[in-house]
Amino acid sequence: MEKQLPLTTDAALAPAHAVVVTAPVQPGKPPKKFIGYIHNFRGIAIIYVVGAHILLNWRDGSVTHKVVDIIMQNSTILFLFIAGYLFQHLSARFEYKDYLVKKFQNVICPYLLLSIPVMAYRLITQDINGFTLQDHPDFASWSLWRQGTYYLLHGAHLQQLWFIPMIALYYLIAPLLLYVDRHPKLYYGVLPGLIIVSLVVQRSVLSDTLPMAVHFLSVYVFGMFLSRYKEEFLVFARKYWWLVTALPIGFLVLNYFISPRFYDNVDYTHKMLFCPFYLYWLWRLEKYVPKFVDTLAVLSFGIYFVHYFFVLILRGGYQALFHAAMPGNLLVWTACLTAVMACSIWSLQLAKKVLGKKSKFLVGC
Repeated sequence: MEKQLPLTTDAALAPAHAVVVTAPVQPGKPPKKFIGYIHNFRGIAIIYVVGAHILLNWRDGSVTHKVVDIIMQNSTILFLFIAGYLFQHLSARFEYKDYLVKKFQNVICPYLLLSIPVMAYRLITQDINGFTLQDHPDFASWSLWRQGTYYLLHGAHLQQLWFIPMIALYYLIAPLLLYVDRHPKLYYGVLPGLIIVSLVVQRSVLSDTLPMAVHFLSVYVFGMFLSRYKEEFLVFARKYWWLVTALPIGFLVLNYFISPRFYDNVDYTHKMLFCPFYLYWLWRLEKYVPKFVDTLAVLSFGIYFVHYFFVLILRGGYQALFHAAMPGNLLVWTACLTAVMACSIWSLQLAKKVLGKKSKFLVGC
């Protein structure tokens, strides 16, 4: 696959292997450029997401578990940053009605279809997950209609699905976000303000859709900002590569030692700093990126939708065979991550083979 890397104002910044690829031009619309490093970033981000959801029984005080948790948790930031980046990158072609239709087809429709069996299970068995009970201790006493509505509007019926109702709010306010982008001086007031809001309004219970949307909006806008100034960023990052590299790693290490009181803010900061880190290094080292990252990137949203089913199957299967929770250690975690990724990819490839282009309505890709 040929990949396009943006050519900066300094032509020397473009790696020798960079190839410009554009999609067929529609009358009145600018060509859509493929950006290799942001595409590969999608593949990296989905590894973070799946890695954060591997369910194991780690021993109390495990250093390995703490390190894995610090690295992998809150990977929503990487995923949302990419979404904001691509939103801005494609914004010249933006038409609100078409945008909402495509988002319904590729995001909302698979969310609704995949939710049917999960919600049926939740409502029939009354197997209510922990974070829903944490927010609503009396949830079991609610009527089935009220429970079902809550599940659907908050994505509370499966671990990762909370993300969909939240990002749907960003789809609805897309014209407002585009207004900021088309008046780019606004970024310099809006983005710092949103970052402060994110540090104050911290991550809540997963199904708390509105507070989560407020918290993560800075990430989405940060992605838009770095897309708007992608050329300038690469000039800066090549000159100050050591800063782009050292800051996220430094905050990651700080996260290990910081007191619980400041943990969430440092975690948010180090994940935000890893976004420009990956942009730069995936641009700089694109020709060395393994082929499987491209596969993960192409199927990333589908993997997001289906992976947790395989996490639960793996966990339940082990429990049934050995009558104990799967032990937590680095080897088992790596094996589970690999197995869940492989099963997700195979299932998506099968869906695409059987359903063709219609697979996007069921699994998002």
